[in-house]
This record gives sequence, C-alpha cells and structure tokens, in this order.
Amino acid sequence: MNSFGYKIVLLLTSLLYAAIAWSSPWIGTGQLPSVITDKDNLSVLAHLKTLSSDQFSGRKFASQGSIKSQAYLVSTLKALAIPAFNNQYRHGFKQPGIFQTRQGTNIIAHIQGTQQKDEYIVLSAHYDHLGTTRNKVYNGADDNASGTAALLLYAQLLKKKPLKHSVILLFTDGEEVNLLGAKAFITQQKKLLRRVKVNINLDMIAGSKQTKKLRFLSKDLSQILSTQKLEELTQLQNHFKIHSSAHLTAGFKRVKSVGSMVKRTNWLMASDHGVFSKAGIPFIYFGVGTHKNYHSELDDYAHINQAFYLATINVIFQQLNYIDNAIYESTFSSAAILGSQ
Repeated sequence: MNSFGYKIVLLLTSLLYAAIAWSSPWIGTGQLPSVITDKDNLSVLAHLKTLSSDQFSGRKFASQGSIKSQAYLVSTLKALAIPAFNNQYRHGFKQPGIFQTRQGTNIIAHIQGTQQKDEYIVLSAHYDHLGTTRNKVYNGADDNASGTAALLLYAQLLKKKPLKHSVILLFTDGEEVNLLGAKAFITQQKKLLRRVKVNINLDMIAGSKQTKKLRFLSKDLSQILSTQKLEELTQLQNHFKIHSSAHLTAGFKRVKSVGSMVKRTNWLMASDHGVFSKAGIPFIYFGVGTHKNYHSELDDYAHINQAFYLATINVIFQQLNYIDNAIYESTFSSAAILGSQ
C-alpha cells in the first residue's frame, strides 16, 4: 500500500472509531474509552510487522527466535514504563521430554487499577508460533503477532489511563504446544486466581485479505456481570456487528477440510482462554477463526488485512473498557442489594 492509500485507511478508521464511540451504550454515563489515535495505529502495525519478520524465525517454542521475541517484548514494555508482574517480566516453565527438557517463558506485565487494585483482568495473547519448515519461515503474522502487538498497544494506552481493575498483560509461550504457557500461569498463580475477574484472550485478530468478521466466544460472564450489564454488552456487540468494519460476530464456524471430512474445532479450548475457563475463570475470546493462510508460510505481514485489524483493536478495546466498568458497577450493585436485605 502506498503512503497516500495508507493515510486514507487511517483517516477512514479514525472516523469510524469516532462514530462508534459516540454511539456506545455507556455514553450516557460519561464512560468513554481512551481514543486510539493514528499514531497508535502506526505503532501497533510496526510491532506486528517486526514480530512477524524473518529475524524471529517464526518464534518457535524453546528456539532462538523465541528468545529474541522475549527480548523484544521485554524491551518494549520497559520503554513504555510498564511495570513487571511480581517484579519480573520473564516467568519460566519447563516442558519435560524423553530426551530433553525444554524451557518456556511467559512475559508478564502489570498495570494497577484505580479502584479495585487487588482484582484483576487478564489480557492474554500468545507470542509463539511454528518456526521454520524446509527453509520456509512460518512468520505467524495473524497467529499471533496480531494479538501480541495489540497487547503492547493496550499496555501503552492503559498506562496513560488505567482501568478500575488492575490489568495483567500475559504474553504466553507454548500456546502452539498444548497451551503450555497458560497452564503454567494457572499453576504458578494459584493464590491469585480467585481475584481474577475475567480473561480476555486475543488470538488471530488480523485475518487474511479476505477476512470480514471478527468473531468472539464467551463463557460464564454472568458470574461477574449483572443481567442489565450483560444485556448492555450484547447491545454493544450487536452495534459493532453493523457499524464497524470489523463486523463483530458471535461464534466460530466449522471449516471444511479435504474431501467430505469436517475439522471439528473445540473453540472453547482452541486457545489460552480454555485453560482459564477450566480454572473457573470467565472469559471472552476474540479471533477470526481459521483461514487459507492459517499455519502456512503465507501468514505474513503482507497478507494480513490491515484496515480490518485496526478496526478490531478499536472494537476490542472499547469492550475492555465497558467490561471493566460493568464488573465494577455489577459488584457494587450486588453489594447494595445484599445490604438492603
């Protein structure tokens, strides 16, 4: 895309964002999310392009490319002055094997909330991918440099304007290896889990050139949101389906494979959110589902849908802000009801 065309995309995206923001359900309460600027859009695309470049060799678990990815994430978080979680960014775990034990590393940061400092929203995205095969680099631009770059942008935005709840930014390793990083987080943070209100997981949110829908899946949100807030969230999501170029859509569809066979993906366990769900934590998962570039050498920066991606990060960020406020209001609404009984 030439520079003129790119500026047009950014302008249209900004106008779209403004239209969505001013028609959101929480406008009457004055609860507006931070505005994502053109500069922010350029920043997130730069992160995505870098993370999906050949210098990281496909970010395979326990590889040199993975180690380079970790260094990039840590240096970026430090540059943004995002505090480390429990005073360290790198949280290691082991994968035992017959011949060798492999080292995995989650990168975790933390932004303290303004009200509920000891209750957490976990934003997660896996940074690992498939590495190289027969001299072909599987760069994983959509899967999942897209989610990883979005988390870096959200870290920057939330540093400037924190949520009511504290936020844990969890960059998982080993998602492509049986969700190892998410499992390690759950095991290592058992004492923290009861204070985690919700997991919001981003995995493949840029799609291919043909992608038109950002899909989502959620479970157990009724544990943290009142009936009214759930209805408002549904209204907001329906709004984004029609009035955003991300066309937010509930549910994931099955994809036909070779011949008459159908690949039956269990989307409840398709990414890191499944591990949180098994631990009893409500989640909402955003992704585009599989597409023609999925797990192939074609999943690179040149083949993602840039305009769609910029729309998705806006749509997800607005829902993050809404859910944070809704959890807070639902909690105190429930407390008031109990107190009156």
